[in-house]
Amino acid sequence: MEIPAIFDRPLDVLTFGETMLRLSAPNHGRLEEAVNLDVRVGGSESNTAVALARLGLKTAWFSRLPDNPLGRRIENEIRRWGVDTSRMIWDETPDSRAGLYFLDFGAAPRGIDVYYDRKDATITRIALDEIEPDTIAQARLLHLSGITSALSPQCAEAVRAMMHAAKAAQTAVSFDVNYRAKLWTPQEAKAELETLLLLVDVLLCPQSDAETLFGITGDGVTVAKEMRARYGMAAAIITCGGDGAMACDDRGDCAAKPFALTQIVDRVGAGDAFNAGVLMGWLEGDLEKGLRYGTAMAALKHTMPGDLLLSTRAEIERAVAGGSGGIRR
Repeated sequence: MEIPAIFDRPLDVLTFGETMLRLSAPNHGRLEEAVNLDVRVGGSESNTAVALARLGLKTAWFSRLPDNPLGRRIENEIRRWGVDTSRMIWDETPDSRAGLYFLDFGAAPRGIDVYYDRKDATITRIALDEIEPDTIAQARLLHLSGITSALSPQCAEAVRAMMHAAKAAQTAVSFDVNYRAKLWTPQEAKAELETLLLLVDVLLCPQSDAETLFGITGDGVTVAKEMRARYGMAAAIITCGGDGAMACDDRGDCAAKPFALTQIVDRVGAGDAFNAGVLMGWLEGDLEKGLRYGTAMAALKHTMPGDLLLSTRAEIERAVAGGSGGIRR
């Protein structure tokens, strides 16, 4: 199912998922020596919502947050960049908590280590009666990721319910597999996600996840075609690291090469920025355009700290057109 660009609903994209506080040592220092920490906000789905809002789309994100300063810090940050957060579920119980994650930055040959402190975050206790189908019906597209299903049985049930509500409302569903080995095993992920993929219209999946979870190997186009054949989605987009990204839909195949990165400030959130560009293109009926924007947006995200892509549309379009950096005066 492809939703035409003229499809009139109050929202272009609605997202749901956990967003956490991110803590890291300043100036790429080590956590074990830090005497203070930089605090930022990040979550896959809200990162995508912010990037879509920067492109000018009408976006909303909701989650379940503690009604305390930390929950409000998260909601304020996402809202300030143009994302509608009015559908937030606020948990007023005294023991409610937001998830945290800690980043220990490194440059090659040392990698980046992520340490989660998200157990029993308030989103893990979401109830089905807290999800309003009318909210989903207000959007052209519902965007979810596999991370949410991994958080708790209640979250997995909520994701399934939202997907079925989207189908009933003729809201398209996009889904980023986003496998996290620290959250569940490949066997657990496959068992849960295979049933969900049958409800997906637009699949976003790393090539490595396709092999690890579903046993699908080959180049990006081969994997995209196999995912479509197996699960029946309208479009499959496969990211292939240094080989770029490939996509397949009823119009055929298309590909985009990655940008050459001369300096990396922060890798986190680049995949979410890529997703935003792809989803914008798909909603406009031009998946090839979406790939071009997605790769440009992923590259731009590497140039700024934090999880969020805060480029303007003009800056993104300069990158798509091949514009270089430097000082503009």
